[in-house]
Amino acid sequence: MKKTWISSAHRGFVTENMHANTLSAFLLAAKKGADLIETDVRTTSDGVMVANHDPIVVGFNEKGEEVSYEVSTTDSKTILGVILAPNDPAGVQYVPTLDQILDLAYNTGMIVNIDLKEGSLHACDVARRVRDFGMRGRVIYATNGAGAQTILDILKIDPDARFIDKPKNFTAEALASVPDYPAKCFAYTANFSAENIAAIRASGCMLASISLDEKTAPEGLKWHPEMAEYLHTSDFEAIDRMMLEKWNG
Repeated sequence: MKKTWISSAHRGFVTENMHANTLSAFLLAAKKGADLIETDVRTTSDGVMVANHDPIVVGFNEKGEEVSYEVSTTDSKTILGVILAPNDPAGVQYVPTLDQILDLAYNTGMIVNIDLKEGSLHACDVARRVRDFGMRGRVIYATNGAGAQTILDILKIDPDARFIDKPKNFTAEALASVPDYPAKCFAYTANFSAENIAAIRASGCMLASISLDEKTAPEGLKWHPEMAEYLHTSDFEAIDRMMLEKWNG
């Protein structure tokens, strides 16, 4: 049997001495067969887009001292010099740029889910980088409530883009101006109650079951999601195989 859902590695996949949202974590996810990697994008004070979940980057300098910097008020040279994983098996891992992640995804065949941490402020800048890297149609943009106008702006640059957001932001009414939104938009949830899943399906959006691990995956996957997003510490390859073997008997 073949897997019919998109397997997403949230901020990559990590093992001992690794750190999420690093090139090492993304490459390991690719080697384990992830269809998609999720990452977070923020912009430095001099306009370089980097991957970091929080507004503050926390890591180490070359001396091994702990450092922290606010991304938006710090220059890219400083941010990109922060060591996130000094003992990674693949070598020292620094804060990666969006360009590096797009390059990796292009060459490994993965889709990228880009969480637009700054919403509409940098949405078009991100889409232009996606276009320039030949990744149009291979990116799902997390809009974080930025709304239909941001989606329409991105579609002018990346016509085959897809989008993901909370169910409260992706209702049929909110997306009424987006052409063919049921084929473009995922609503994500870790609430697998029948009522919540029914509401998402009624909106017309595709379903993304998130925060999956060995315990939650069976419940999340029983609703036939179009996307299954696994925690970066979860062995999604083993879980997917387990789910398929269940039906193979």
